[in-house]
Amino acid sequence: MLTQAVGNTFQMTFKPETLAEQATTLLFIVCGAILYALLVGLLSSAAVAYDSSGRLYRQKIDELTEYLNWKHIDEQTQKKVLGYYEYKYRGKYFEEQTLLADMNNSLRMELASINCRRLIEKVPFLKRELKDGRDEIYLGKISTALQAVYYVTGDFIFNQGEIGEEMFFIQTGTVNILTNGRLVTSFKDGAFFGEVALIANIPRTASVQAATNCTLYSLSSSQFADIISEFDDMKSRVDQIYKDRMEKIKMEKEKKTKSKGAGKMF
Repeated sequence: MLTQAVGNTFQMTFKPETLAEQATTLLFIVCGAILYALLVGLLSSAAVAYDSSGRLYRQKIDELTEYLNWKHIDEQTQKKVLGYYEYKYRGKYFEEQTLLADMNNSLRMELASINCRRLIEKVPFLKRELKDGRDEIYLGKISTALQAVYYVTGDFIFNQGEIGEEMFFIQTGTVNILTNGRLVTSFKDGAFFGEVALIANIPRTASVQAATNCTLYSLSSSQFADIISEFDDMKSRVDQIYKDRMEKIKMEKEKKTKSKGAGKMF
């Protein structure tokens, strides 16, 4: 009866008659079924391994959605948060800092320099071209200090009046520069802004808002200070820029004070 049931499941032209034939046929069928199951399992594992980052991304989104629902976050905010993750990871989930941390310093600097060289070289006071064998070391240190940050349309990157602590480089996207709530100009791919924060600890003179989804790199003033402390020429340059900037601010304040005083006299 067993071989008949198997025969109904698997079409066979050979019909075992004797007990030995039935046992042999059953053994081959069982072995075939096991091999088939193993093959399916291996193919499934290979498919999962091939797109492990995609699987992690979907798992992350599922966890995030569950969390937002548990917190009773409104639908509009949920869409914004999920849109941020979708833009940041683009269907693939990578912990960039973790991956880079596993590499040696030479590889980290090489990868970072490849990704960020074009952005850094557009900032005049960040360029170093002494050709003393340390230019690439300097560039590598600046590059590895950069942190990728992501903003979705409408996000404020910083606000007017805040004390600046980092500058930003635009890899992709467009940002609007606003003063007193009014649009002054827009910056696009390859541009930079907020560089005064690396030189002087003063309030931001404008707000910056993401006009589109943006991928930026930030460089903090503390990390920049640590880096240039190893390069006397760069430290001297930045110190001079700082002095010039402070002198300019002082003159502008004095000019405003005199202007107010003259107005009172009349």
